Amino acid sequence: MSQKLHKEAEFAYGAGQVNPQRAVNPGLVYDMNDMNYIQFLCHEGYSGSSLAPLVGSKSVNCSSLIPGLGYDALNYPTMQLSLKNEPTTAVFRRRVTNVGPPLSIYNATIRAPKGVEITVRPMILSFTRTLRKRSFTVVVKAKPSAMSSSQVLSGSLVWKSPLHSVRSPILIYSPLD
Repeated sequence: MSQKLHKEAEFAYGAGQVNPQRAVNPGLVYDMNDMNYIQFLCHEGYSGSSLAPLVGSKSVNCSSLIPGLGYDALNYPTMQLSLKNEPTTAVFRRRVTNVGPPLSIYNATIRAPKGVEITVRPMILSFTRTLRKRSFTVVVKAKPSAMSSSQVLSGSLVWKSPLHSVRSPILIYSPLD
């Protein structure tokens, strides 16, 4: 499925096809661990008893966990905003690790669909060594009127360096009733 030909099918093609040669040296990675997934599932409303078999425990106490950060409580490249019948602002907090050259600078390029405002802070990620981590925040503001002709709107954040281009899809969608 082509991003250029099927703009409405973002859920189907995600961040794009994997290029095996580039995948060996991605530049930036979004790290997640077991606890991040548990925090996310608690955030999504799963009960501790339903999570326990998944994590190999007798119980998980979601209320005792430190909540994940941001709108979706997830450190993942894709950002999704469920837009209901009111203007919505979502703050996504992300953290990437430099696995590219020690001295690397990435500039943010934002592509926002019509009627949607997307901002990123900071706009530049600067690294002085490999495995250094940097955090950034993406704010997405959308109104229901932006969805007038589509169920899914697609934007993106791309971190660009001279050697790498790291794309994060940003989706705004109307949930099915």
